[in-house]
Amino acid sequence: MSNEDLYRELSKKVGTEHSRIVPEIWKIVCSPDEASVLNALPATVEELADRFGKTLQEVDGMLQVLFHKGVVFEAVREGKTSYRMPRHIVQFHDASTLWPEAPQSMLDLWRRYTEEEYPQIPALLTAMKVPPFFRVVPINEKIETRSQVLVYEDAARIVEGASVIAVTNCPCRMIMHKCDKPVEVCLQLNKGAEYAIKRGTGRPIKADEAKAILRTAEEAGLVHLTENKAGVGTVICNCCGCCCIGLPFAKNPETSGMLVPSRYRAVVEPELCTACGVCPGECPVGAIVLTDGRMAEIRGEACIGCGICTHVCPTDAIHLRAVRGEDFIPS
Repeated sequence: MSNEDLYRELSKKVGTEHSRIVPEIWKIVCSPDEASVLNALPATVEELADRFGKTLQEVDGMLQVLFHKGVVFEAVREGKTSYRMPRHIVQFHDASTLWPEAPQSMLDLWRRYTEEEYPQIPALLTAMKVPPFFRVVPINEKIETRSQVLVYEDAARIVEGASVIAVTNCPCRMIMHKCDKPVEVCLQLNKGAEYAIKRGTGRPIKADEAKAILRTAEEAGLVHLTENKAGVGTVICNCCGCCCIGLPFAKNPETSGMLVPSRYRAVVEPELCTACGVCPGECPVGAIVLTDGRMAEIRGEACIGCGICTHVCPTDAIHLRAVRGEDFIPS
């Protein structure tokens, strides 16, 4: 297999078979020799040494370098360690961007990919009705008291339930630089935190600091996103509406399949709304407009139930109401 075909094959394995840019990213991340090893994964050190005629030390050294770069992941089962590639383009994007020595040329290519080619991915996933990657976790300080707030809908309780927590930089804002929102706000939990700490891309923190980071994110108008499943997962992203690879696409029904809303929707209390105009500008998905009657109005299905508007409203005129059942979130 030629080197060009090899990098094309790696691109195919992360779901970007027809990309012009992703093979160029692979070329920066790994040499042809390293790419050949990646292409043979999943495998153990022993299996790779036998296949490529290398010593165990040579293979292990190569895998540790690739682990540091974010393109190799460990899995331990029954006492045996095997290695795999990133499962998809989002994992490749996030992990490789946090490679501490990543050259600017690679980050520039990721920016080009995000702007020029990546939008096809959310559109395809939406059209195919593939289960979304992300789920909105609401700011629950103004959820109607009669609504039951589940543990996995409360970002603070999610971090309290994690055994290990780490914080990393936001890969998306590191690449895109479209806003001045906080960068060190990506919370890694459990296995995700162990991975970030071992790799050196995240620092370990306690639940109190994690909750302080969540409050900082809320004050900055960032939206909490986590994996689209119940329970404590591996990450809480704090996303903006301009840089991130999930939230900006929620504005368009044709690309909204990357994430699902929370179980809640914003509701305006007319007698309290002063039409100050704050909430339309702060809504990350443009779901709020001012009506002719000079009152804030929620655009129904466009609302993702994040609660940013409830947080910024100066008159407490907006709250969240449960509009979907508990079974809306996959178990």
